[in-house]
Amino acid sequence: MKTPPLNAVKAFEAVSRHLSVTKAAVELCVTQGAASQQIKNLENYVNCPLFIRDAKGLTLTDAGQRLAGVAQKALGELAAVAEEIIGTQRTTLSISAPPSFAVKWLIPNLNKFYEQHVDLNVVIDASCEVRSFRSDGIDASIRFGKGENPPPNSTVLGCSDIIIVGSPAYINKSPAINHYADLYDHKLISYESKTEDHRKLHKSWRGVFSELGLSLDLSKTALIFTEGHMALTAAIHGQGLALIESILVEHELRSGQLEKVLGTRFSGDNCYTFLKPEYSQKMQALDKFEAWLTHSLAGSLRSL
Repeated sequence: MKTPPLNAVKAFEAVSRHLSVTKAAVELCVTQGAASQQIKNLENYVNCPLFIRDAKGLTLTDAGQRLAGVAQKALGELAAVAEEIIGTQRTTLSISAPPSFAVKWLIPNLNKFYEQHVDLNVVIDASCEVRSFRSDGIDASIRFGKGENPPPNSTVLGCSDIIIVGSPAYINKSPAINHYADLYDHKLISYESKTEDHRKLHKSWRGVFSELGLSLDLSKTALIFTEGHMALTAAIHGQGLALIESILVEHELRSGQLEKVLGTRFSGDNCYTFLKPEYSQKMQALDKFEAWLTHSLAGSLRSL
């Protein structure tokens, strides 16, 4: 039994759903002329018209209705089985990353990675602790710290500036901020890690005020959190001004949930680094993830 040409069946199935050659062509990423030609090819194959064409548009003939039902079912089953096969062949990567970076940048951008690599899956281990490739089952790590003397098989991804942000609602209802001294009139939101080593990684309000030659009354720091994404949530809900890495507020700045205050960028002393083991059975997959991460993070940093 000879089967009809697959491209013609795909074009017919799309046109039968939309009852529009134009919409079907857009879905299939082909020209309208190419889609029309595929319909003609299938009509020649079955030796009868599949559509009635008039001023009102397209209508399926009886033969077209019969064929449309079969085509939709067959292509649907084919897609489902192919997806199952792809799923069984996917390589899963376990990536350790700082919680705030994982929540505010990595996870929101992962869909772009999956669009390029349907054969890979990523599991995020959100932790500030250094994970072991061997004992913790981690395939690679994203770490935040000094970019000096990076270890072997590591790539410095980039450094993020530090900015002051607040919600439009908070800024509009609070005293004007024209100079840094005006910050004294505002609630300052801080995030400080539980450990001394991690606290040294993040620029604090005390450090910023010191750079500006101002003293800081810590009683003004109304809220203190252990993670950056928690401080950002407080800022989004209008609870004060947050001092944060610009890379962590990319979405909020573009959506208008947060606004920059005073426009000054403070230099970040630390960078994000990607670390992977010297040997791994998943090295090809790790190389793909590293290439995507390096390119995407660099793009985000340039746009901020």
